[in-house]
Amino acid sequence: MSAIDESLQFGTPDCLKWRQAFFDRLPSLAEDLAAGFVHVAGRHGNAAGNRWLARHTADLIEPNHIFRRFQFIASDLRRAFAEIRRQGKTTIDGLKAGCVWLADVEKRLTVGSLNATHDDDALVDYAKAQALGVEDVRNKLIGSIASHNRRLRLGLLPPPRHLPRLNGETISAKARHLSLLIAQARNPLTPPTPSVPLMAVFQWKRAPVMSIAVADEMALTQARERARLHGITPPSPKMKRAAQLARLGCDKWWRRKLRRITGRQIEQIMREARRVHKRAGIYCSDLTVERRRSQKVRNRALLETIEAINQNDQVYTLAELAELGLANPDHRRAELMLRISDTEAEADRLGHVGLFYTITTPSRFHPVLENSSRRNPKYDGSTPREAQQHLQKLWAQARASLARDGLGIYGIRVVEPHHDGTPHWHLLVWAQPDHVEAVTETLRSYAEAESPEELFDRFGQRTTARFKLEVIDRKKGTAAGYVAKYISKNINGEQFARDGVDGDHLDNYGHSLSDVAPRIEAWAATWGIRQFQFLGLPSVTVWREVRRLTEQQEDELKRWEEATQPRASISNVLRQIRIAALGGHWDQFVRLMGGPNTPRREQPIKPWSIPAFRTGDKDDDFSHATGEMNRSFVEHGRYGDEIKVPKGLVVKDHKGRTAEFLTRLYRWDVRPKRSAAGAGRSGGGEAADPWTCVNNCTDPDTGAGQSLVPRGLLSPKELTQEELDEQLKRYREWRASEEVRQEMESVEIEERMVRAMAHRFAKSEALPEWQGVQEYFPEGI
Repeated sequence: MSAIDESLQFGTPDCLKWRQAFFDRLPSLAEDLAAGFVHVAGRHGNAAGNRWLARHTADLIEPNHIFRRFQFIASDLRRAFAEIRRQGKTTIDGLKAGCVWLADVEKRLTVGSLNATHDDDALVDYAKAQALGVEDVRNKLIGSIASHNRRLRLGLLPPPRHLPRLNGETISAKARHLSLLIAQARNPLTPPTPSVPLMAVFQWKRAPVMSIAVADEMALTQARERARLHGITPPSPKMKRAAQLARLGCDKWWRRKLRRITGRQIEQIMREARRVHKRAGIYCSDLTVERRRSQKVRNRALLETIEAINQNDQVYTLAELAELGLANPDHRRAELMLRISDTEAEADRLGHVGLFYTITTPSRFHPVLENSSRRNPKYDGSTPREAQQHLQKLWAQARASLARDGLGIYGIRVVEPHHDGTPHWHLLVWAQPDHVEAVTETLRSYAEAESPEELFDRFGQRTTARFKLEVIDRKKGTAAGYVAKYISKNINGEQFARDGVDGDHLDNYGHSLSDVAPRIEAWAATWGIRQFQFLGLPSVTVWREVRRLTEQQEDELKRWEEATQPRASISNVLRQIRIAALGGHWDQFVRLMGGPNTPRREQPIKPWSIPAFRTGDKDDDFSHATGEMNRSFVEHGRYGDEIKVPKGLVVKDHKGRTAEFLTRLYRWDVRPKRSAAGAGRSGGGEAADPWTCVNNCTDPDTGAGQSLVPRGLLSPKELTQEELDEQLKRYREWRASEEVRQEMESVEIEERMVRAMAHRFAKSEALPEWQGVQEYFPEGI
């Protein structure tokens, strides 16, 4: 017999009907609630059972409602709910805890009115709706300006909000006082002040006239509140009002923010549902991996449809250019390993000691236990991003302490996840031998400051769970060998396995590096965590910019120096650093840039950026921020911000004298990819081709619709010296002709007339028309 059938034995028919209402509201929990009622009623009577039922069902929700709403992850939510229910001390406690968690899940997975588990198409449409809503509010406010100002002129606006204290003890008395104040207030129908002596004792302030600036401010307030309701941080209030509104009214801005928030909310729910650990989806959930894969497919498809062309008429797709840069994981890994190995070579030359630290977060950041993967009772719901911020905070404190004590370290920081997605740090640094102990104690003190009771095992022995140190032993291997596995694991999983090391191709949990690398990349992209960062070393931007000046650009560099005439000492600094960079010698580059821990202001080279200048009339003349046409020479972005682009390097010699050197030698224009069947035209057809000099409906080089104008007359060309001399000769002959001489004399006479009229008008405010003008004309005119 079921518990519901047993509950029918207690109470009157009205009582049964009253209890059935609870079971109908919570059908999936009805059996457990009935069992609890039967247990209490059997011991203490029907009334006690009814009170128990009413008290404990007040905070319960129907789980199936949540499961149906989020069907995409319903199985994971159902499994997590059952686990939370089992962990309760009693059945009703477990049900309460599970319902509380499901209610919180529903709240977090509902971003505004968007279901976070819906597909990307729904998110794109929702982003467009939010941007349109911001624009509609602004348009309505602007449309009400004329009505507001008209009511203001007629005195029909209500009284100001800040009124003096109303006299009277009753509501009627206060109403009469308010009516008197309104009647005595000055408005367009009030007689002049001398006729109403009583008005002299009042001080009234006229309401401001409505303007577009006021409408923008009101629209911005509502738009920022709209963003907060979606859990989105609004643009910085330090920005211009127009720039903030432009972002909040842009569907692309909303799309980026919503994708980020929904992705993080779903991943955090998966972590709480215990679907992210070494026995399930290691490092991140399978759902997040699939979302990241779809995003990369969309990005790749977009890059394949866009191409760039330079001044040498070289055409590449953006996908091809991306493969040449650090977006290629092989190139990124190779550069990282080069910088690490050469930094170690420079450290050996200086006699410094290599140290390998591992810093981990406290237990409250981990949703599951390390060994059993069971739910961690100490977990407080923190996200991996919050755990990363915790590590950044203690690192900032430790770094400040090291700076105060004059302890310099340099190296690289690698961030990787535990199997449950919680980040931890690996620090490969070098320090002077007499600083090793002080540096270690400083880092240890900050890493182990929180929850020191967790640092001891059940036998009372101190563990290295929070902080671990390994001194680099050159007999066992290089520092690059220590960190190579972590580098490849966080990029693409490909590495050269070390000889004699078993399982070097596997991670700490027995998974292949090539299999887990996409999961770690998806984890870092979802939570916005920077995986690699160098400490105390020169700017890698300078290294990359110098390497742009290859041997093929030697002639361009010489022409630049001939045009700018930099000092020989400055050119010598660039030459030495360029030789080191092109040779791939990072250790020499570090030495020439001043060595480790040299402040940036004391380094001889820094990047050089300038505002982006307009190169021609384009469709982006219209500013989305101000609604105006951009007529300046400086390029502005979508939101009205001035764009700055890197152009080269600023080189400084030993006396502090500087000179600029150009490293960006190619000028690129981006356009839609042209199809092969289009005979050199863009994919949008002839009418969409932006690269012709005349109407795109005709092509001077084709037979059909061929233009009668020669190609040479469609665009300017460089003139030879003979052609230039011939044009100058014709111009001088035309300038000396009698017709031109008479025209110039007429212009001179008109200028004299205008100056005379202006002089007369300055002396007498009212000058009769044409009075005194004839005396300035020559006779016969």
